[in-house]
Amino acid sequence: MKGVETSFDAARPWRTLWNLYDGYRRDLTIAVLSYLFKASPLWVLPVVTANIVDAVTRPNSGSTDVLKWNALLGAIMLLQNIPSSMLYGRFSSRALRGMETRLRSVLVRRLQILSIGFHQRLAGGALQTKVLRDVESIEQMSRQLIDAGIYAVASVGVTLAVTAVRMPVFLPAFLLLVPMVVLIRVTMNGKMKQHHAEFRERVEAMGSRVMGMIGMVPVTRAHASEDEALARVEASFGEASEAGQRLDRHGALFGAVAWVQFMLLQLGILVIGAWWVLEGKMGLSAGDLVLVSGYAAAIVAAVMQLNNMMPIIARGFEGIRSLGEVLQRNELEDNEGKERISRVEGCFRLEKVHFEYPGEEGREKVSLEGIDLEVAAGECIGIIGESGSGKSTLIRLLVGFHRPTAGRILLDGRDLHDVDLRSYRRHLSVVTQETLLFDGTVAENIAYGTSGVSTEEVWSALKSANAEDFVRALPKGLETRLGDRGLRLSGGQKQRLAIARAILRDPRVLVLDEATSALDPGSESIVQDALDRLVGGRTTFIVAHRLGTLAKVDRVIELRAGKLVRIASPAELARMEPVRFAAFARP
Repeated sequence: MKGVETSFDAARPWRTLWNLYDGYRRDLTIAVLSYLFKASPLWVLPVVTANIVDAVTRPNSGSTDVLKWNALLGAIMLLQNIPSSMLYGRFSSRALRGMETRLRSVLVRRLQILSIGFHQRLAGGALQTKVLRDVESIEQMSRQLIDAGIYAVASVGVTLAVTAVRMPVFLPAFLLLVPMVVLIRVTMNGKMKQHHAEFRERVEAMGSRVMGMIGMVPVTRAHASEDEALARVEASFGEASEAGQRLDRHGALFGAVAWVQFMLLQLGILVIGAWWVLEGKMGLSAGDLVLVSGYAAAIVAAVMQLNNMMPIIARGFEGIRSLGEVLQRNELEDNEGKERISRVEGCFRLEKVHFEYPGEEGREKVSLEGIDLEVAAGECIGIIGESGSGKSTLIRLLVGFHRPTAGRILLDGRDLHDVDLRSYRRHLSVVTQETLLFDGTVAENIAYGTSGVSTEEVWSALKSANAEDFVRALPKGLETRLGDRGLRLSGGQKQRLAIARAILRDPRVLVLDEATSALDPGSESIVQDALDRLVGGRTTFIVAHRLGTLAKVDRVIELRAGKLVRIASPAELARMEPVRFAAFARP
């Protein structure tokens, strides 16, 4: 896997394409050789035809033998097409499908280690397009190069070689095709690449908007804003369609100009050859005329095929460039060679933690500034503050999604910068406002990220999360499929499954990020009861706007404009500001 990533260079697409087939080159070689045998009748039959025509138009004592041997040669060449086609299909498919599968695997693995900041900047629809459509474009380009490309190059080579031996007078005419192809490509290929890039960007934007619309269907329906949502998505359809039409129009012009030039050349060769045969010049026979006409048609078809491949090649190279945005991105979560921890107590110390992120016009924007905080193992910390005060940034730093720009975060005395974050996160659970579930069974969703889990342990976690009763009432219990993102469940049910997942992990560090803010009072009460059991004995960070959610925490920290402005217990805050913190007042 790493070999593909290290050898991937979007600036050198041909070399990158070759490197993608590392491990499949033997299959690729057999496929190419098989294809040459498979296509060989197309180059041999014109010679056979020319020989038979000469035997008929210039009969002599050996004409019958010429007829027999050429007929036998033609039959053998045609019959061998069956086994060579089978070999070609087998080995080309193995190489192409193998490359396609491996490349997709490399992409998704890379996406798993790229920073959260990268994922926040690039929409999910665009990433999906890269994994599906762009890889498919590279596979289609490879197929065309192996199939049509090999045929076209071999046709040109065979035609020029036979012409040079048998009818050298026509060789200059055939060689004219080379500068013609170069001229067409130079004049039109730049614009073609521009149109392909524009079309890809529009398709990625379209995919992102479609995914966004699907995810927002409940909100859209609740606010009766279907027309607005449809207008936004359909506008992206129109933009992609216009970009596609510009690409298609340029492709049509590209093909038409090439076709007219090549057909005029073919017609000229046929007319001049026929005139020479009629005048008895150049020593040409009727068979030679048939041969040169057949080869002229073959070489024009081959060159046309090469030109028709240009849009596919351009699309494939655009796919390579697009994948380079993922495979050549250096925003990695670097865990290699760092200390792996097997035990976490849950003590945190933040020392002058500062975090900035890119703002507009390249200027850095401060999100957190000079945060000092000590948290004891098992302590429960509430985090409050206005929107934009830095609460989410602080949580991402504690989880390890971001690195401090300055200062450091210590976990049990170790700098998180020196720790393999994957080993740390095995002792961590996060429950957010939006519960993330996938289209699997209840058991699969709860056990996600935890190996070797028994059915009894799953039921125990469900019971602790106040979810046992509704799961038992599902059609197939633990084996009930939840649908994409758990859409068959209510918000409270999804949150209780998320809590059951966290309980099953038995984390030492727990992060609750607005875990109950989207629930109705009835569901919130049930979920809060489950959360209270989950929090016990664990180092917990709770972000909440509803202050009642934080009534049982040990301390509350308040952030304002990226700075920590206050640390106090709920009771102390209630005494300081009884109106604002009335929810903390003891009855």
